[in-house]
Amino acid sequence: MKLLKKPIFSLYKLNIDPKNRQAFLTEGMNNLITSHRNEMGTLMMCATHEDEAGSVNYIFEMYRDEASYQIHAGSPQFQRYAEFAQKVVQSKEIHKLNLEMIQTNDQALEIKGENPYFARLLEVTTDYSKLETLKNISRDTIASFVSNTDPGHWVIIDIFQNKSTMKKENISQQLSKISTEYSIHELDIDTMVNQASLKLE
Repeated sequence: MKLLKKPIFSLYKLNIDPKNRQAFLTEGMNNLITSHRNEMGTLMMCATHEDEAGSVNYIFEMYRDEASYQIHAGSPQFQRYAEFAQKVVQSKEIHKLNLEMIQTNDQALEIKGENPYFARLLEVTTDYSKLETLKNISRDTIASFVSNTDPGHWVIIDIFQNKSTMKKENISQQLSKISTEYSIHELDIDTMVNQASLKLE
């Protein structure tokens, strides 16, 4: 699907008590899978966790436009998830992302339950002149999203088929060539859905 204008793209960091982990996974999966199957304007959703206990969670969401987001926000599955999240989320951060590049597989994804997939979140401080380098910094991905929160702070989200593929490249070495300020988050994917062949024109 060719996107003629930049979609709504957001990053959420949610901290929960590990004792609520299984219920959090179940409600999140229902929200993502149902939205993917019923909402044409919901382009991508990915729920991940960083630590072994599952207390630190990163969620990425992309909608075609504001109307598509409002359809999702008013859906029964999101209302149920939001009500649950209010009870179990201990703290949250929300970042609105300005998408600069998107590349996804030619087949739609629906990942859930036990799976080998991994995500990598890169946060990089560098100037806009490095955009082309950032667009090409990742290899062997099945999906990649390059965005920023402001002209100097970049967020790159890469999806890999497995952890060994992600580990093949020395991403720290590549990042050190363009920035002295960066962070790397390796994330287990809990649930992910996206439409096929997304590309920003």
